[in-house]
Amino acid sequence: MTPDSQLAYDLKGTGPLLVAVHGITENRSFWDPVCLQQHFRVLRVDLRGHGDSPRISPFGIDESVEDIHHLIESLGEDLTGDQPPFIVGHSLGGVIATAYAARYPTRGVVNVDQSLRVGPLPAEIASAVRGEGFADFVRTVFASLHGELDPVLVADIERRRILDQDVFSGFWTPLLDWDADTLAAWSRRTTSLQPGVPYLSLHGTDPGGDYADWLADRIPAAVTEQTPKRTHYPHLAQPEWFVSRVHKFFSA
Repeated sequence: MTPDSQLAYDLKGTGPLLVAVHGITENRSFWDPVCLQQHFRVLRVDLRGHGDSPRISPFGIDESVEDIHHLIESLGEDLTGDQPPFIVGHSLGGVIATAYAARYPTRGVVNVDQSLRVGPLPAEIASAVRGEGFADFVRTVFASLHGELDPVLVADIERRRILDQDVFSGFWTPLLDWDADTLAAWSRRTTSLQPGVPYLSLHGTDPGGDYADWLADRIPAAVTEQTPKRTHYPHLAQPEWFVSRVHKFFSA
């Protein structure tokens, strides 16, 4: 992106810088109930193709990492001081947060309900994502993730979710188009954080019984935890608990 087409963002709170990255089809306002600004200076961004940010292709994880880094650089040392940021990401944002920490100095990462263990998706899913059944497919996928989330919150999320087929399929390109070896190599790069970077993987849905070991093999400092509420949106289900857990983790 050029300087005049940078990500839309807002800043709230005081303290160390924390970047909050939303999930696919969402925007920065989805963090509204989560008052991380109690403890941090929170930079909330709209990913490209989402919210108020420009709809400029290509849409992808690596491009989003660069967008966020360029935004932080453009805001200058008054924002960052002499310390790199913390970064918190939900769903797709959890992958972006991890990829950011693999590429740029980061004080710590919280990944909210996003498994990093991925493989190529079947051809029928690619057809659904890129075909006429896109909207129905995506709604079905997200409906399976609501879990114990309050129905009022479910309705609000679904009302505000924006289904853009080009944006969605762009971010899913690695899963839709890459072969297993290419995807595995990219996954290794994405999880190659600097030693000692604190990493918390919070799961409201089941990532698999051996996931903690899998993740620790790639990110030795990683802590994997199950959230109290079984839902893809644990930060919205219990925002006060979530803020407390993030603050405690980053203060350790």
